[in-house]
Amino acid sequence: MVKEEVKSPSKIVSGEAVEKPFISVVYQSGIPTDVGVNGCRVEDVISVAVDKLEKFQCGPLACEENAEAIRYLRLARHSLADRIQRRREQGVWNTMIPHTGNRTEDENDDFSATGA
Repeated sequence: MVKEEVKSPSKIVSGEAVEKPFISVVYQSGIPTDVGVNGCRVEDVISVAVDKLEKFQCGPLACEENAEAIRYLRLARHSLADRIQRRREQGVWNTMIPHTGNRTEDENDDFSATGA
């Protein structure tokens, strides 16, 4: 993993870089209020993908598969927004403390895939 350094007003911080052929992404590393903004969020990467697919949809590459991918990417972005809201409600937003889920069954019970 490569670290990219970004200067903040009070200290030097680095984001988490992910490098693959033809793409390089620097994700936020640490809590922005503590270390400054040093990278993007998963939500930002999803938004870039949605923007690209929407451009395809405005031209000769428009298709149902692109439309479906856009729907699922938007659903993923919505799920991440729900996570942020839950973390805020539980008072753990901008901390490294895990939030609790909203499971309705007992974690120790054995349920089949059908819920029966």
